[in-house]
Parts: sequence; C-alpha cells; structure tokens
Amino acid sequence: MKKIIFLIIASVFLISACSSVKNTVDGAKSEITKNDKQPLEEKEYKDKVIAALDNQNADELKALFSKNARESIEDMDFKIALLLKRYKGKSKSVKYDRNFPVVTEDKEKGIKRIETYYVVKTDGGNIDFMYLQVVAKDDEDPDEIGISSMMYSPEIWQITMDDSNRGYYLWVDNPFWADYVDPDEVMTTESSR
Repeated sequence: MKKIIFLIIASVFLISACSSVKNTVDGAKSEITKNDKQPLEEKEYKDKVIAALDNQNADELKALFSKNARESIEDMDFKIALLLKRYKGKSKSVKYDRNFPVVTEDKEKGIKRIETYYVVKTDGGNIDFMYLQVVAKDDEDPDEIGISSMMYSPEIWQITMDDSNRGYYLWVDNPFWADYVDPDEVMTTESSR
C-alpha cells in the first residue's frame, strides 16, 4: 500500500514538473521563435517581393516598405532601380538560407517582426542572397508595418568583420543605409538615366 501511495505522489510531482517546464518553454517560444512553420506574413511579403522583382516593378517593391521607411529613405527610387538592374530574369526558386524565419514578438507593445534569409535562383543564371525584415504588427505605430529592412546581394553573403568580401549588395534599411559596392555599375546606371 505504501508503494502505491508513493507511486501516486511521485507521478503527480512528475506530471506537474513536466507541465511547468512545457509552460516555460512555450512562454520563451512566444518571444523569439525559430519556426519550423512559415508565418503567413513572411510568405505574403516574400511572394510580393519576388513578383515585383520578376516584373521589374519598382512601384510594387517600394509599396511593400512601411510608410515610415518610405518617408525616411533617401534616394529610395534610385537605389531600388539599382536592385532591379541587378536582378536578371525570373525567379526559378526561392529557398531559405540559415534556418527558417526568426519571429520576434513583444506582446505588451503588440509588435511582431519576422527576419528571413533566402537564396534566390533566377533563369537569368543568378544565384543571389536576399534578407527581409518585416514588421507584421505594430499596435503603437501602424506606419511601421511593412518591410523595414531588405538586403539583396548577388553572392551568398557571409557576415564577417571584413567588408571586402561582400561583393555587390544593396541594403535598404529604416533609417536608410544603402550601398552598392561596384562603382562601375553605379556609374553605368547613373549615366543611363
């Protein structure tokens, strides 16, 4: 009889401990999650960005950025034109690079951000790298909703302390910071305007 009571008490403690650990893990996952599921907002923005690139449509691409990003980015039209000039052909595949989307949520402020890295292959022969940061929800400032950061590089970009290995890239950020490393390409683009 003592053994049965002991087993019942031990089972209760074991079940409550497992439940406590599960609740702690679930709470942590709600803050920052490396998802094995594709968030709907991430798929929506990725598909729209790729469609705008495939169609060489600068207005469609620009409209995907948040209102605050569009208002604070200097020379955004010119820099998007550089990106579209670099993008050759139509997309054949868009796959995740480095895990899956990282979702960060601040439930108190009602903010949800999604960061994703992609490898984009086109029928024009390019194998490019693309990074998107999307603000999917912001209860405090709805003008932040949209793409807040985007990078597009014609090489699989390795993040290092040495900037010399980046190749050509365009970084669109809010507040805006952008660079397109190949000066000959920039001069060609400027002279063809």
